[in-house]
Amino acid sequence: MQRTARSLAFILAPAALLLALAGCGNVPLNNSAGGSQAVAAPAVVTDPVDIYVAQSQAASGLNAVTVPGGVIYVQRIPVLTRADLTDAAAMVDQQGQHFVGLRFTDAGARKLAAASSGNMGRMLALVVGRQLVASPRITEPLNRGVLAFGVPTQQAALDIAARIRGEQSSAQPVALPAVQ
Repeated sequence: MQRTARSLAFILAPAALLLALAGCGNVPLNNSAGGSQAVAAPAVVTDPVDIYVAQSQAASGLNAVTVPGGVIYVQRIPVLTRADLTDAAAMVDQQGQHFVGLRFTDAGARKLAAASSGNMGRMLALVVGRQLVASPRITEPLNRGVLAFGVPTQQAALDIAARIRGEQSSAQPVALPAVQ
């Protein structure tokens, strides 16, 4: 687990995220059963996971989503889906700020790089189970195959990462805006 945390930090640092990982719980997104087992596996939740390009200005063909402090306008077709992800992990930096880190497949990394390069200044809206989880602004091309976004608490990071991995959350769900 520490090796995975260090390798994720190595990837995120050049992307100007400069995260120092501490206690990273990193579980692959592979939900397939690897043969028969005597012990029952935990319940798997299959919430859809989609990432859309979003912006703060209304435009034709965009869906309005109310968020704390206003409205964002989200494209109707995702640029990335759960199939483009390999890992989701809760992370914390040296200042105690909490993050969720996503790692993408090779194809997903190419899609992320293209979407971020062509949409500087816009946002990437992460939607899990039709709920907007985060909408970080694109400030630079994301060409390392990873994306990290801040969340308010450690529990939020753990819960969001678990939902993205397709696991049941251990706590009460956080009230998030619904995406239609």
